[in-house]
Amino acid sequence: MAENKGKDSEEKGTKRSVIAAFIANFLIAIAKFVAGFVSGSAAMLAEGVHSVADTVNQLFLLVSLPLSKSGPDREHPYGYGKDRFFWSLLVAFGLFVAGGVFSIYEGVTKITGELEGSESYTLAYIVLGAAFLFEAGALTVSIREFQQTAREENRSFWDYFKTTRNTTLKVPLYEDVAALTGLIIAAAGLFLTQTTGVTLYDGLASIGVGIVLMGVAWELGTDSRRLLLGEAVPPEDEQRLRETIASFDEVTECIRLLTMHLGPNSVLVNAEIHVVDGLDTDQIEDLLERITQALRDEMPEVAHTFIELHPPGKPGQSAPKNGR
Repeated sequence: MAENKGKDSEEKGTKRSVIAAFIANFLIAIAKFVAGFVSGSAAMLAEGVHSVADTVNQLFLLVSLPLSKSGPDREHPYGYGKDRFFWSLLVAFGLFVAGGVFSIYEGVTKITGELEGSESYTLAYIVLGAAFLFEAGALTVSIREFQQTAREENRSFWDYFKTTRNTTLKVPLYEDVAALTGLIIAAAGLFLTQTTGVTLYDGLASIGVGIVLMGVAWELGTDSRRLLLGEAVPPEDEQRLRETIASFDEVTECIRLLTMHLGPNSVLVNAEIHVVDGLDTDQIEDLLERITQALRDEMPEVAHTFIELHPPGKPGQSAPKNGR
């Protein structure tokens, strides 16, 4: 029950973070485009496209939430948890192309003089200030949800950030930090352009925004790719699982332990172990049940276990496998 409550709490927190980011990005995108067209600022237009990309990305993440909860079937016996990683990969691709590439293109175009800027910067500054407040609010929501989930996992914020495989929860945090950084760069570019009359600074600011977005997209895409390819649990978690298995008196050695993430909160564990001689069928069944329960107590994310027993010194002769 506690495990289910923890997962439900994380799911609700993830959804709140995504919805907050969606609302903020939608409103900001409209304002940025208006300001960009009025001021002629390439950095503002780049920021507008950035916000559109973020808005679409939040829709992708909202779609992924119910899809990833679909139960196992014949074609997908382990469920659809990896759907989260697929949609997160699409988000990374969108950030890279629609955000990063377009921003750099706008900057280069501005520098080469193909776009003419106007002298009206007041609206742009107002929009940037409002956008900063909205993004800061969305980031506050994301950080709060992260902190709450980290506390439930008995981890620090940074430790949870490094170890969590909930890419859907991490995306709003990535995007909000990138958005705030981009807004600061855009404001600096506008200010330098206004005070010097040289549009080079506006173009450089747009390129700077693009580089930030590409960096965030690369980091997020790398995370998603690793998980789609079947990433194992972190080494420290694997060691915890090994120690849990080895803690049973009937187990003499854990020969091999393989793990794989099936979803943000779902892990497959495959183990081969040596056991003492003389165990009958009932004792073996009881041992497998106790090991499985102990693994889930130690790491609630463990959803499926396959344990193969070998008599000591006879790795080629195995007892029946247990899968749950």
